[in-house]
Amino acid sequence: MEEYQIKPYKQEYMEQLVTRWNETLIFDPISEERFLQQILMDENFDPDLALVLLVEDKVIGFCLGIKRKYPYLTRGLEENRGWISIMFVLTKYQGKGYGKALLNEEEKRLKKEKVKEITLCAYSPNYFTPGVDLKYERALSFFEQNGYVKGLDAVSMQKDLFTYSIPEKTQEMIERLKGEGISFNKYSISYMEKLLAFAEAEFDAGWVRNILQAIRNGEAEDTILIATGIEDQVIGYCMRKIDGNDARFGPIGVKESIRSKGIGGILFDLQMREMQKRGIFYAYFLWTHGAAMRFYERHGMSTYRTYQLYRKKI
Repeated sequence: MEEYQIKPYKQEYMEQLVTRWNETLIFDPISEERFLQQILMDENFDPDLALVLLVEDKVIGFCLGIKRKYPYLTRGLEENRGWISIMFVLTKYQGKGYGKALLNEEEKRLKKEKVKEITLCAYSPNYFTPGVDLKYERALSFFEQNGYVKGLDAVSMQKDLFTYSIPEKTQEMIERLKGEGISFNKYSISYMEKLLAFAEAEFDAGWVRNILQAIRNGEAEDTILIATGIEDQVIGYCMRKIDGNDARFGPIGVKESIRSKGIGGILFDLQMREMQKRGIFYAYFLWTHGAAMRFYERHGMSTYRTYQLYRKKI
């Protein structure tokens, strides 16, 4: 094992770091622009937790630790929680102790920040993946050997829209639900208050943030569909483009008490059609599991990545 150094991030490392990232995390390439936007411009970025691993002054690894400095809507600061959003060690240096040294230093620094539990990858809002991709087999064993405990698994899913058309069954359901006072429309400013209140009551802070961001960007009318019921109350919605990518679908949600009516399936089908109208012929999202996964499978989506989620108490 050659002599190494672990240093806080400095801008002079960025070019090398991005190059080494792309050589190592082959399923998760990144550009310098995305590195700037998603990491350096994150409000919780702390260079003292973004650790660069060096051998002979050359970058061979990186570990991005995060501790909230600013409250995340209703989740607040999550004072006891920290994240390792991304980590890699250049392949030829793996299995020699460098990764363990880097991880130990990151955990030490997070613990100093009063973190009691570390979550791998799933940092909201700027996560890259929800967990460790099963294709990174050495990473799975590495984290397990270092005390990280398995949680749920998760998948990313996709759908080809080149030959898509709204199923006849969906059209029939739309007509039937009209008789119950349920209708489907594009978002408009008149629904802003109702939609935000609905998302906060039924889901969580991340969903509210996504809606607010779409409204601020002037994109909500183009990217959000809503379902309304009696007295024109919002009972469901779906959206896309939450990270600026036109093809990214989600989230989608329906009022818990009426989820058996097929409203979610209708919203999904209508959104696929709206995307197709705009020349978007591919839909994907990054994270789901369990019953939600089965919902998407029924609507023609297929899994393209699978992840293992991990946490560790420190």
